[in-house]
Amino acid sequence: MAQDRSTSAAFESQVANKPRRRLEQLTIWPHRSLSRKGFAIVMGVLAGFLFIIGLGFFLAGAWPVIGFLGLELLVVWGAFKLNYRAARHRETIHTTTEDVTVESQTPAGQRAKKSFPLGWLRVNLTPTEAPSVKSRVQQKIILSSHGEHAEIGKYLHPAEKAGLSRDIDAMIDRARASRDAS
Repeated sequence: MAQDRSTSAAFESQVANKPRRRLEQLTIWPHRSLSRKGFAIVMGVLAGFLFIIGLGFFLAGAWPVIGFLGLELLVVWGAFKLNYRAARHRETIHTTTEDVTVESQTPAGQRAKKSFPLGWLRVNLTPTEAPSVKSRVQQKIILSSHGEHAEIGKYLHPAEKAGLSRDIDAMIDRARASRDAS
């Protein structure tokens, strides 16, 4: 069952009854507020606006300005494409009765996987209080067990990290309770 929240993290949960199978799954990714259709509209309006400006310069005899306006449009298009590419980052957290697995996929498609035993796993939000806007300190959600650690949700806004930390903690608690009930 998929849920969409107003934050940039989207969550998916799935429940299974058999031991050693995935109990829950949480997937997060960066939020992008501009849809593909919105992107096309913004680029169309910008191209039209630059065309009108270019036409004015052309009629005034300063036709080389048109090339720079085209370059400006190309730079804006490239910035949007890089932004959409960065949004393809995914992190998935799976819980079983024995362990928690963190799978990460970069925008380039590279995958990394790290597993932690459920017994000694800790979820740390550092610092615990959200830093001020002027501070350069950034909050981190870190899963750690037996000297191994993984940072979750690097790209999330600090206001979202506290909620995600609580959600992951709750997933781990449910997995431990399921293991103890078995």
